[in-house]
Amino acid sequence: ISYEEFKAKRKEINTIVTFDIPELQRKKRNYLRIELLSLGFKSLQKSVWIGAGPLPIEFIEYLKDMRLLDCIHIFTIKEFGTI
Repeated sequence: ISYEEFKAKRKEINTIVTFDIPELQRKKRNYLRIELLSLGFKSLQKSVWIGAGPLPIEFIEYLKDMRLLDCIHIFTIKEFGTI
């Protein structure tokens, strides 16, 4: 999905992004938080964010280019409710 498609579909699916990026890569971690904010995500904790999805392919490519994919988990919420 492109960034333009993402903006058009942003309320369809909720997504949780969690990450554990080492302290030595603090700048990447801070930049990731800024990117998530720009995509409309909200912080549940410093490394747990929730927002609309699916995420734009450009964002996933950025994570790949920055070698952060091993530090990040992306979950899709298909149904809301209690367990």
